[in-house]
Amino acid sequence: MDFYIPLIIFNCFLIVSNRFLANLFNFYDYPNKERKFHEKKIPLTGGLIIILNLLFFYFFLNKTNFNDSPFINNYNFYIFLTTYIILYLFGVFDDKFNFSSNKKFLLLIFILLPIIILDKSTQLNEIRLSFLGQEYDIGSFSIIWTLICFLLLLNAINMFDGINLQVGLYALFIFLFFILNDFNKVFFISLSIGIIFFLILNFKSESFLGDGGSYLLSFLIGYFFIKMYNFEYILFADQVALFMLLPGLDLMRLFITRIIKKRHPFSADRNHLHHLLLKKFSYYEVIIIIQSIIFIPIIINLIFGYTLICLISVLIIYSIMVYKYI
Repeated sequence: MDFYIPLIIFNCFLIVSNRFLANLFNFYDYPNKERKFHEKKIPLTGGLIIILNLLFFYFFLNKTNFNDSPFINNYNFYIFLTTYIILYLFGVFDDKFNFSSNKKFLLLIFILLPIIILDKSTQLNEIRLSFLGQEYDIGSFSIIWTLICFLLLLNAINMFDGINLQVGLYALFIFLFFILNDFNKVFFISLSIGIIFFLILNFKSESFLGDGGSYLLSFLIGYFFIKMYNFEYILFADQVALFMLLPGLDLMRLFITRIIKKRHPFSADRNHLHHLLLKKFSYYEVIIIIQSIIFIPIIINLIFGYTLICLISVLIIYSIMVYKYI
């Protein structure tokens, strides 16, 4: 317990200093009637809270002891940390200057490629599916396939981050899954503490993740799911896909509808699942509906199995909702 007390105190300090940090770095999200619901500027401190918690864990708690670390050695950690910081800074500048969709896509490729090439444990070399009895070797396409998976996940969660609590609760649930599977437990308990404190601010609309925060969380989720899969904490790719299916389905639908309308697939609009549901339900009902569609099939899968049935169920439920409320 003594291990976490300094981290809790640190996060209490971050909450008290939230407005000060936003003013210091001019991190604010300003109202936009086209696709944003808030009526006043909101601090974009969510990403800062996450990255400061990670830095606090390593440089004040973990120091150079990697016994409780998700990284094999210092080299492995510094590759991760460099990518993490660059990705966050990219998100911060994107929030400030609103990069074009093409520029964002290209910059994300250049940010992600080095870690995939340098850290071979982040490469997806084979696909194992629970409903098929063999492995599929990706071979020379492993780097490209891994990059595609990262890009899809980062964009899916970035689009998923449209209302308060949504991505924070999603990430907290995944971190809880890591913890219960004894996968770098101390590390993810530490990050979960930071997420909980962010959610307190986010619940009161006193902090948003912004692009920087959503990129950080999605990169964390993708990076450690790949590690989990490669080290066989999770045996099958479809089990991982179940965690990401709902944001992924919404990403695919939005891409297709935007292309049909001759718009850029990464352009912004109010056609996301949470936007559709908000036409019929209250904010809190939408949070419960979306989180339930994600969590319940995963919990059923973890207890009873039947991954393919759970995947199909999410697909059917999502399709019905979109058809009904579009």
